[in-house]
Amino acid sequence: MMPTRITAHGCEVNPPLRDRVETLSQRWPRFDPAVMDISVVFRLEGRSRTVEAIVSRSRRQPIVAKGEGPDFRAALDDLDTHVKRRLRRDRSRRKEFRHVSSNSPG
Repeated sequence: MMPTRITAHGCEVNPPLRDRVETLSQRWPRFDPAVMDISVVFRLEGRSRTVEAIVSRSRRQPIVAKGEGPDFRAALDDLDTHVKRRLRRDRSRRKEFRHVSSNSPG
């Protein structure tokens, strides 16, 4: 099970929302097995609800992504989309680089 830290700034995070964070964050290592640690920060700024994730990975730069929405559930879904897209893109770039490197002459 992937360790996930949940922090709230200026708001409360209810148990169903915490469960949703755990469910989503446990899926992210499927898109990049190098994922080691996940931190999720909930923020209430005026009427804006934001959720930010810092995804630490072994021997790679961490991914920082943010989701916004009218409520935390929508912001979390937006965040999930961003994180998965970034993990997939980064992993495919690494695979392409390895493929090109191994096929280069010399």
